[in-house]
Amino acid sequence: MSSPLAPSISGALLIDKPLQLTSSDVVTRLKWALINHGYAIKGFRIGHGGTLDPFATGVLAILFGEATKLADCYLHSIKAYSGVIQLGSSTETGDHTGAIKAQLPVPILSLSEWQSLADQFVLTPYFQTPPMYSAKKKDGKALYELARQGIEIEREPILKKIDSFRLGESDHNRLNFQVTCESGTYVRVLAEDLANHAHTVSHLLELRRTRSSDLLLENCSTLEETLQLIESGAELKLLKNFTPLSKLASHLSSLAVIDAEAAQIKQGQHRSIAQILSRASGENTSSRYLLVKLKGNPLALLERANLESPFRLQRVFNDETNGVYR
Repeated sequence: MSSPLAPSISGALLIDKPLQLTSSDVVTRLKWALINHGYAIKGFRIGHGGTLDPFATGVLAILFGEATKLADCYLHSIKAYSGVIQLGSSTETGDHTGAIKAQLPVPILSLSEWQSLADQFVLTPYFQTPPMYSAKKKDGKALYELARQGIEIEREPILKKIDSFRLGESDHNRLNFQVTCESGTYVRVLAEDLANHAHTVSHLLELRRTRSSDLLLENCSTLEETLQLIESGAELKLLKNFTPLSKLASHLSSLAVIDAEAAQIKQGQHRSIAQILSRASGENTSSRYLLVKLKGNPLALLERANLESPFRLQRVFNDETNGVYR
């Protein structure tokens, strides 16, 4: 085990999330392994950068140390998925884990005709109604809790941006797909809405996240492979699925500062922070977030509510030990 005086590590382990585990399950298993194999002390910071349903697989960023301060910017980022839509039957959950609730004939359409329907979600405004089986809350209670009690409430449709929605036919009753969309988009509902446009119903057979902003599936490792390497005593920074804090959030615009400005920001000097926020608001960026960097390393994370809003200081990245040592 490394000495407690060793330099601490902040970054992310990129996991190809397995079937049937929740995102929190993955965090729990990695946290246990890191503590019990001498990599971290109890109480160290760890979390993930965006939930995947248990039936889904793919990119899941496990953030630890100072990198946990980037969780929001990964949660609210562009995502890409691939999967399979089953046509002709819908389920209570919108995926294959739920009970069948309706069945309708599948129209005989060519792939190009299906693609024309899918294109409408990209070319025209798409208002999506959140599903009852979701973690979205109403009066402090998750919708899925109400759904399990047989209660359905009215939900307000939300405008969602679909950047691309490409289809590939596997057979008459199934469609392969690839979609790129903004955060908070329910791909299960998108599949149902596509089927509705063709006067039928559907549910998801498979869902795989292939990208979360700048994090790609090709850079992920399986959970079991990662756990085995931790058990063997491998250095985290040498694992192929490890990304250090300095390399994370590369999709965000950044603003460079000098040493003196960095010291003033860390000290919480309001005048200097106000000057940085003013400079940030003048940047030509459409991003909700902006990184302030010192010599290429993250110093602070700025956030704004919308493109018309000024940036505000959300997080400052610290240098002190965070409890992960190798």
